[in-house]
Amino acid sequence: MGQGHEAAIPYLYWDAWAEEEVERRRREEEEKARKTEENRRRREAHDAVMDSIMEDDPKVGRKNFLIDTSVPPMRYTDSIYQDEFGLEDSANILSVSIVSSDVGFPVNIYGRGIARDSIDYKCIYLFHRNRDDCQRLNEDGMLILTGPSRGLVLVDFIYLEIDLKIREDGVSPDRPFSKGLISIDGRVLSREEDVVVRSETIESWLSTTEVRFATVLSAVECTFEIKLIEGLFKGNITVGIADKARKLDIEQTIVIHDSTADGVVTSDESGVIKLRRSVITICLERTVMFHINNEAAGVCAERTSDFTPRRTGADEEKITCGSGKFGFRVVWGYIEAVRELDQQIQLSGDVQFDDIVVACGSGRTASLL
Repeated sequence: MGQGHEAAIPYLYWDAWAEEEVERRRREEEEKARKTEENRRRREAHDAVMDSIMEDDPKVGRKNFLIDTSVPPMRYTDSIYQDEFGLEDSANILSVSIVSSDVGFPVNIYGRGIARDSIDYKCIYLFHRNRDDCQRLNEDGMLILTGPSRGLVLVDFIYLEIDLKIREDGVSPDRPFSKGLISIDGRVLSREEDVVVRSETIESWLSTTEVRFATVLSAVECTFEIKLIEGLFKGNITVGIADKARKLDIEQTIVIHDSTADGVVTSDESGVIKLRRSVITICLERTVMFHINNEAAGVCAERTSDFTPRRTGADEEKITCGSGKFGFRVVWGYIEAVRELDQQIQLSGDVQFDDIVVACGSGRTASLL
């Protein structure tokens, strides 16, 4: 009796292990099926956006193509951050350059550069000029970007659309100069490097256009304002991402003010320096670094000011550079796609394709699962 009972014990363990193994395999199959379905829905969502963008034509009267985003910057600067939610990935658009022109240089360019991100896939302008406000470009000239107006969220894709025309004397109507689409795929980002600079080219119509961008893992939004408190300022200001040792990566710097094009600033005015852009995104392991070059009053001086990112809150600093005294204010906030989409669902009762170009494939939050 005792021996039979002891012999039965291994079989009990075997049965338990077999049941656990069956359950484990079942969970694996369910997870595999879930991922397959998620990838399918994401693919459909991506294709839907591509179709919507590529089919746009004023002659057919599509109206949803140019709906501006209603989501502003600095949404969660005072919120209590929940660690379990994690931080979203992002991308900074560094530059858009005309690297070749079939009609030579200089050229007078106008049109649009637009980004669409994972929050609502609506228009976030990077460049927007009408025919009476052309930008004159020389060889290898860069467009003066004035956006994005908020930190971009990269869950599935960020879409960058270029639609430029050339204004020529004696030529009517104006000819397309560059038109194309670039997509940044957030699903395949390497997790080994927190910031990676990449470039893509668009060869179309009369030019070749290069778009440079940096993908940023687990990013926070950095919104900034710079004031001239005293004195004069004539020069330029750049912002970039540095490592913890304050080593600045030149590839990632962005010109945010150039007095030659943007105007000289004096402290007897409002003091707020006109910046081309006032938002970037950055990971917590890096440093935001501003560089000022001030040549006002015949004195050439340079200074840097750096800030350590955090999830929420604000920081301020004052520095003197040449004949000017400057005040910096930096506001930190996290960016979140799921909450934004959820709020829009609550406001509208549902999400329609025309309102959020692709928030759902076959399910309402398909691309955000």
